[in-house]
Amino acid sequence: MFYEEFLAYAAKNEKLPAKKYILPKDINSNHLWLLEESHCMRSQLLNFCTLKKKDQENATMIYKAGSIETLIHFVDNNEGITILPLLATERLTGSQKTKLREFAPPKPVREISLVTVKDFPRKKLIQQLKEAIVASVNKKVLTDRKGLKVLDIEL
Repeated sequence: MFYEEFLAYAAKNEKLPAKKYILPKDINSNHLWLLEESHCMRSQLLNFCTLKKKDQENATMIYKAGSIETLIHFVDNNEGITILPLLATERLTGSQKTKLREFAPPKPVREISLVTVKDFPRKKLIQQLKEAIVASVNKKVLTDRKGLKVLDIEL
């Protein structure tokens, strides 16, 4: 249906380069807040940030949470950095939005899809569901496809 960009969400005192775009290597893994292991977004971000090896070696250094809202709260109240999908940033306050940083192209994204078996009997229902979802999301995710890097899901 669409690709959703990921953005870095960093506390003001997080030492990131003073440039428009950041790189995965700019993220200090010792300050990174991530979702718990059961979330596929966690695997995507570990792969993107090349933290998989570091995560296994220094498991106590990467903080884990159960929801995106908790990650935002941790950064707001305990410093550090996390990675958020674009649609999760729509409800941020003005002061929170100043903590967002874009990644350099190719920007990391996740693919949002509806998947069914080939002979699924309710194709019209799926089409209506797709139309309702697409109509309700930020139009930026529907049109901006240049310079994207789709993150793989590790199952």
